[in-house]
Amino acid sequence: MKISKMLPIVLAATLAGTVCIAADDPRKAAQAFATAAASANMFEIEAAKVEAAKGKDGPAKQFAADMLKDHAKAGRELEAAAKADGMTVPTSIDAESKKKVDALASADSANLDQAYLSTQLTAHQEAVKLFENYSKTGPDGQLKNTAGKILPDLRMHLVRVQGLTSK
Repeated sequence: MKISKMLPIVLAATLAGTVCIAADDPRKAAQAFATAAASANMFEIEAAKVEAAKGKDGPAKQFAADMLKDHAKAGRELEAAAKADGMTVPTSIDAESKKKVDALASADSANLDQAYLSTQLTAHQEAVKLFENYSKTGPDGQLKNTAGKILPDLRMHLVRVQGLTSK
């Protein structure tokens, strides 16, 4: 259970710090969002790969399969929007996220599904906040439009994972 409690806290702290960066400089705000959004997206994909490969619970595995599909699409959309706005996105998972994915991968089979769902609950709560904030207050451009376009899917993911974790 230690893993299921630590991963969400670390992810939340990472994303929350990124949201506050450079609110007064539109280019810095756009780059900070592009980086945070792409990093969060890659984390969700890598975590879903672990669940899809090692998970036992059918609904959790289905959620992971859906996350792989939906977040692959979101990643392509974010990358295209960032490029259109002259921003870059990371092309590989960052070291901190890699540690979290490795911790999830090393979770014992009895706790993996619950640990995965717990990380996804927190990841989607933070992603909704990130995308909601940027779609309302970010500088105009493709990234802002894309944040607004992806936000309903993130909200739907959050509702689904809330249902899965309340069982």
